[in-house]
Amino acid sequence: MENPVVEEFVPSSGWREHPSTHYLLVDLPGFKGDEVKIQINSSGNLMISGERKEREDKIVYFENTFTVPKNTDMDKISGEFRGKILYVTVPKQVVEEKRTDENVEGNASGSQREDEKKSKGNAKVGFFEEITMDLKNKSLKISENVVEMVNRNKGIVLTAILAFSLGVLVTRKRN
Repeated sequence: MENPVVEEFVPSSGWREHPSTHYLLVDLPGFKGDEVKIQINSSGNLMISGERKEREDKIVYFENTFTVPKNTDMDKISGEFRGKILYVTVPKQVVEEKRTDENVEGNASGSQREDEKKSKGNAKVGFFEEITMDLKNKSLKISENVVEMVNRNKGIVLTAILAFSLGVLVTRKRN
């Protein structure tokens, strides 16, 4: 078929925050890592897009733009595709404290040089250290399970939220 059907897909997504990092989780069932692009556009927003051929006569695509939190280190944004979830790691900017001779014992410049050597060795080290810490704390696994559970039970979750909201509304009108 020369003109395939093009279907727009709107993925579920959500932000998570940890002390040193923001995470954007995007649910992309059916997509593979090589079918997804992560870019920073000229406005400084995060643009995630993808396209996959579902059949010979059908193409599925999406394109979402996300506002990046203000305290972001834009040069260190990275992504990892696991299963059907895209995990975008958006590190927070590190605010460096100014050191003075009064509050630092010993030779501060020597330890600073060692820290700089460690950080310059591999730009991805921070990402993997952060993921390792999260896995140790099981916080990333919990977030993944929550996203998956909500996606599986969207109708039930929506019904529960509506029922709770209606209950609150009825209770407030009686008072």
